[in-house]
Amino acid sequence: MQRTITTIEDLDSLARVYRLDHPSGTTLWRIWGEGPSLFLLHGGWGSWRHWFRNIEPLSQHFQLLVPDMPGFGDSDPLEATSVAAIAESLSEHIDGLPVSPRFSIAGFSFGAWVAGHMLAHRRNQVDRMIMVGAGGLGRVNSRRNAMRSWRFAQNGEERMAAHRHNLQAMMLARPDAIDETAILIQAQNAEATRFRHGLANDPMLLKDCLERWPVSVSAIWGQEDAVVKGYFEERREALLAIDPKSRFHLVPNAGHWVQYEAPDTVNALLIEELLRKRDEESA
Repeated sequence: MQRTITTIEDLDSLARVYRLDHPSGTTLWRIWGEGPSLFLLHGGWGSWRHWFRNIEPLSQHFQLLVPDMPGFGDSDPLEATSVAAIAESLSEHIDGLPVSPRFSIAGFSFGAWVAGHMLAHRRNQVDRMIMVGAGGLGRVNSRRNAMRSWRFAQNGEERMAAHRHNLQAMMLARPDAIDETAILIQAQNAEATRFRHGLANDPMLLKDCLERWPVSVSAIWGQEDAVVKGYFEERREALLAIDPKSRFHLVPNAGHWVQYEAPDTVNALLIEELLRKRDEESA
């Protein structure tokens, strides 16, 4: 991609689209760029749009494979409501995609949990896993009571106000980061989600997956992440126990959706971590 992308529609129009079958319907994959393969997995109540500010710069270095996971965005839900089922379905699709023999995965929030379960099927192909705003590694701050339901809004204005509120309560730390694009992405993502998060009681959390199927890992969080603020040190210790070479990054003045709020910093960290792995192997 040679031009600056300013709208979601512009970026979407440049994707190479694959629609692959699963037992209950289809999953839509979007692919941008050329080079080593990098999977980008969105967060809960999300879609590929969670990576809107990252796809163009990352596609200059990598081939990006970005699904709407089953039950999210443009993809049909699976019959099974579990993280493990989503991970297995995505893993099965890899053989039907133009993927390099080895690849990396970056998972945002819920997507990091899915990536952990994908290791059960594809660990031997994974060069590095990068967790962005990940849960499942220790204690969290519950944000359930802070959220506002958009479903009971009386009109479009109230609905969008609820989405704005939820961005402020959960996703972004700075009020100025809650722009019209962020609100649009939040609205599109939340209103298209059919996966029932409350029923996903998978016994293996992300930490359990990484302990069972260890790979090279790195992690990025916004320093003001409302979900895990106050528990960063135990996450650092957990990662070092899994991978003594792991690297832990805190991005200042950014919240849970750190790759949207601080895209330049996160893009640089992702490129640095992924190229560092390649340089280590060639040294």
